[in-house]
This record gives sequence, structure tokens and C-alpha cells, in this order.
Amino acid sequence: MKVIEKENEFNNFIDSKKPVIVVFATHDCATCVPIEKKIDEKFSDVEKAKVYLDDLPTLRGSLGIFNVPVVCIYLESREFARFIRVFSIREIEEKLNRILEFI
Repeated sequence: MKVIEKENEFNNFIDSKKPVIVVFATHDCATCVPIEKKIDEKFSDVEKAKVYLDDLPTLRGSLGIFNVPVVCIYLESREFARFIRVFSIREIEEKLNRILEFI
């Protein structure tokens, strides 16, 4: 999973013609690591990245992320789904499959 360290990297990453998954975390988040691993394993055919929000506080504010982990699905710079803190990988898979049906 790619680590995004700059805001312009984030903007370039989410400006994809195919859905991409972004995991928003902090360095001290204990629940973020297992989520990252599960997403990395489950969605091996999808581009994925993680953003440490303590390194990019302006991004945290502009996206309105107050708790972590947060997982978002983007397509062509638009956020199509957001999963906050407690969610199942199955929910992400279902939403991703619905998006793929329409592109």
C-alpha cells in the first residue's frame, strides 16, 4: 500500500479512472494497522494508499475527518463512499462492486 506524504500526491492519486481506496490513519492508531492489512490483502487488484493525517493536518480539516481509521473510495477525484471507525470489509467490498458495475 502506497503511503501518501503530500497533498498534491493525494490529489493525483484520487484522480483515477478506476476506483481507488484510501485509508486515513494516524501514527498512534492501534486499530488502523489491522484494517490496513485486511484492505491490502482483500483488494489486491485495486490501487490503495494510506494517509497519515498527523503528517497532513490541512487534509484532515478539508476532508472533515475527525476519527480514524477512515476508509474512502474515490473515482475521478470524487468520494463515493466513506467508512468510519467501525465497519466490515464486506461493506467496502459491496460498495466497490456497485461502483464497478457502473463504470
